[in-house]
Amino acid sequence: MSLPKLQTALSVAIILTTAGTVSLRAQTSAVTNSSLTSTAAITTSTTEPKKAEAGNTSPVPAENSGLVERSGIKPAAKNSNIVDGPLSSANNVRPEPSVTAASQGTPAADTWQFQLTPYLWIASITGRGGIGNLVIDTDTSVSDSDVELNFGFMGTFEARKGKLVLLTDLQYSNLSTEKGNPGPFFSSTRASFKTFVLDPEVGYRILDNDKGAFVDVLGGIRYWHVNGDLQFRAGILPAVEVSRSRSWVDGVVGLRGKAALSKRWFVSGKADLGGGGSNFTYQLFGGVGVNVGKRLALIGGYRDLNVNYNKDGFLFDMSLHGPILGFGIKF
Repeated sequence: MSLPKLQTALSVAIILTTAGTVSLRAQTSAVTNSSLTSTAAITTSTTEPKKAEAGNTSPVPAENSGLVERSGIKPAAKNSNIVDGPLSSANNVRPEPSVTAASQGTPAADTWQFQLTPYLWIASITGRGGIGNLVIDTDTSVSDSDVELNFGFMGTFEARKGKLVLLTDLQYSNLSTEKGNPGPFFSSTRASFKTFVLDPEVGYRILDNDKGAFVDVLGGIRYWHVNGDLQFRAGILPAVEVSRSRSWVDGVVGLRGKAALSKRWFVSGKADLGGGGSNFTYQLFGGVGVNVGKRLALIGGYRDLNVNYNKDGFLFDMSLHGPILGFGIKF
């Protein structure tokens, strides 16, 4: 090969090598810029990224798009602020968790609260009971030697949700009493009274504070079922025994309240009145309690339940009164 031809060939090789190097550098720069843009879109850094240099924001040349696609990296849209995933768009900062009602301290919805209080009522019976034209005056207590408590059950159940109160009191007792020298015609008498009283009531809490005090307005019914058995033993007149029962319903309204004396001790009370089936009925209760745990309390007090029923030859004008001892269980 002649020297001029060799010089020409070397010149062409140098030109092609230089052009290839420039092209390869341009492609490598484009791929690098695209990779940096995609990486910035998925980074979890909480610091603000530096502004991209002007040379790094130029779009990928059309002639290099094939190389970018083959590399598996998709170029980011120019000046795009929308990022998929749990990252903020403008500053690549992870967004704060959404604020919920729980994180704000908002109280949960009211739930039902329940309390069962079985109690012992040492009741006295004072008043008059009669069937037809036979009437007995009585003033006795279960503590008297001539009084028999054949059976008794008492309990209160309460359900509350928010300001709504549902209250039910139930008591059943079977008392018998002996009385001597009732008069010139009979030698002695024996009276037995079986009383079943059910008080379902609905209330609304009109006062409630964080110190444990509340006041409820209550309204409901008082269902009575009384069975009377009177025995007049022979004296001048022969022995007589009569039995009869009556049931009736009274409407009642009242108030119930509680106040804390300390962290453990409290006082409570209840009063109501009404009528309808009977001529008149009322109830009074006052007591003192002590909390022996988060869900347990002892309650002691005095209760007076009065009714005056006198219809259809059946008289029950009585006051059932006496001390109460109960045990409250919350759940």
